[in-house]
Amino acid sequence: MKHQSIYGAAMAGLLMAGNAQAQLFDRGGGLIYDSVQNITWLADANYAKTSGFDAEGKMSWQNASAWVNDLSYPDSVRGVTYSDWRLPAFHDLGVPGCDYGYNNTDCGFNVSTASSELAQLFYGDFANKGFVDSRGLPQPGYGVVDDPATPADESLFSHIQSFSYWLGSSYDGDASKAWHLSTATGMQNYISKGNNFYVWAVRDGDVAAVPLPGAVWLFGSALMGVLYAKRRGA
Repeated sequence: MKHQSIYGAAMAGLLMAGNAQAQLFDRGGGLIYDSVQNITWLADANYAKTSGFDAEGKMSWQNASAWVNDLSYPDSVRGVTYSDWRLPAFHDLGVPGCDYGYNNTDCGFNVSTASSELAQLFYGDFANKGFVDSRGLPQPGYGVVDDPATPADESLFSHIQSFSYWLGSSYDGDASKAWHLSTATGMQNYISKGNNFYVWAVRDGDVAAVPLPGAVWLFGSALMGVLYAKRRGA
């Protein structure tokens, strides 16, 4: 039992990170983990510009899809380069198309957080407001507003643009159009793929699942100690 406790403590120390009640975790290396969706966002919300790929960071949906698909991002903390990036996912919650509304739909304002990964980030994790309320009436304080009293929200990210960001799905009714979400107004809708919008790269899973180089050595040492103790007691 004692050996199992040592092993369990070593595992807990390596895998446990942050407060279980939180939703966004800064994993270091410019990577933010979203525990609600089990995805990792680039902390730089305009990395296409920061990296020097584009002067503004805005591009057509086709170019955005190609850029994020080819993106390789080096994780300076874990010494790993990730090449499995994509655009945020969109989920049609009703009849295919735009079920436009002012609350809890997949198209319009104040959309359901289940409708897209970016909607969850904007309305859920950030607790931002749409341009209009659930009755369709204009409301103050809409768009990207960073609450200084809440550090684990927009404050974790850099270069968030108050503009539209592309989502990863074409519009079912017209392949020349794709879904997007505006961080300026909170509206989610579809539009021609030829428009130039920003790109926010995301990948599946948690980068913390990749052990730190020092943690690998520590875990290996703890495991070898447990095995050695078991052999001596045999």
